[in-house]
Amino acid sequence: MIAIRCRLFLVALILGAPQLWAQAPGEPRSFEAAVVNRSSGGIGFRMSGGPGTSEPGQITYSNVTLVDLILDAYDVRPYQIKGPSWLDSDRFDITAKVPSRTTREDAREMMRTLLAERFKLAVHRETLEGRNYSLVVDKGGPKLKPPTDGTASEHATFTMSAGSLQIADRLEGRPVALAGRGMVLLVSQNGVTILANSQPVSALAARLARLMDGPVHDATSLTTLYDFSLSFAPPPGMRVQPQIGPPGEITTLMPNMEPPLSIFQALKELGLKLDPGRGPVQLLVIDHAEKIPTSN
Repeated sequence: MIAIRCRLFLVALILGAPQLWAQAPGEPRSFEAAVVNRSSGGIGFRMSGGPGTSEPGQITYSNVTLVDLILDAYDVRPYQIKGPSWLDSDRFDITAKVPSRTTREDAREMMRTLLAERFKLAVHRETLEGRNYSLVVDKGGPKLKPPTDGTASEHATFTMSAGSLQIADRLEGRPVALAGRGMVLLVSQNGVTILANSQPVSALAARLARLMDGPVHDATSLTTLYDFSLSFAPPPGMRVQPQIGPPGEITTLMPNMEPPLSIFQALKELGLKLDPGRGPVQLLVIDHAEKIPTSN
């Protein structure tokens, strides 16, 4: 299994409304044009543009590895990838022109086509037993708060400019109301904060599944909507991928934070518990990939 390192990313991607794009039946979707080069190096990586962003006609990847691209193209988690270690070391820069009216899933298919054509990537899926987690109600019951129907001044507000994010005071208040946002994930090298506005516990389980080293299943039987926030140290091996999420969700880089709690301790403050166990894990097995992409 590939050893995954924690990385920072530099952009926020917000999902827009889906649109239709015509494609001949049976023909794999592909970018109108794409340039792939070996990266000149640098710290961190950047993935920006595409459907749902302010630059829908172009996708830009800088200093990314094949693992970064595979995670996005196949919509899988790091623990699901099984392949050679070099997939997560060699770095590339990619610029791709996106056809008009392309959806997010269309773009993923286009990236799969590019990986197959330029890197000769071949994969298959299989299911093995591995680490799983169950999100359950802790003893004493849930401590979640109902949604807040407050005025705009009682909501945390977000201002995006030049790649930075500013957040008003009262960020950590409970309950937390986030104007216009369903869920927010704030990430630094030392800490993670999740803020939710009128969200079910199942949405929290889905977000945690992107951070943990195995699937997270909602076993709480809680169906009510809640406002909640929690901060915790990054779980071991955590790798946050700058993906487009559900409507109203934003994932972004924040200055270093140092929360004293583990994810398990932070959940206890909400009256929840994360139980580790064993269960089926769907893997994406890399059968073949070439280190040097075909020429542009």
